[in-house]
Amino acid sequence: MNQPVRILPDLTTESAAFCETLRRVIDPVAMDRLCKMHPDGVGLYHICDAHQIPYAFALKAVDAGEAAGFLKGRMHPDRHEYLVWLPRTMPPLSRVEKLVLRQAQRDLAEAPGVFFVEGAMTDLGVGSLKIREALNFLVFADLLTREGKAYALTSLGRTEGEAA
Repeated sequence: MNQPVRILPDLTTESAAFCETLRRVIDPVAMDRLCKMHPDGVGLYHICDAHQIPYAFALKAVDAGEAAGFLKGRMHPDRHEYLVWLPRTMPPLSRVEKLVLRQAQRDLAEAPGVFFVEGAMTDLGVGSLKIREALNFLVFADLLTREGKAYALTSLGRTEGEAA
């Protein structure tokens, strides 16, 4: 008995197109250009416009870039949009995150490795949950390192602007 020949779709063409788009999306020069054009954070729609690709395709490329460690991203804390940046570069920060980073710069300049959450809450006038969320993001964004309860500034953390 003869079996009919099964025709499978050509998945290599779609895979090659995706890999090419991924290379364009995560290209450091392209991302650097987008970061300069959008200093508050590169949104997915900025990537779509710059590369002339559909939103769903940009989302897949960003997911793949994050999984490979080529990009970092998160929902913007003040708006409902997803923002991405290259690792080891300054991510978009919320107001509280900027204040916590400046407070950490002041505290750590006086006593390296010592940052008091309670002191930051009092100085900044925000609750402990907001401070802890900000600290967690600053560690994720490579601006602070954490060891137990102690924090230290990374080289990137030292470059964030001084208090305004």
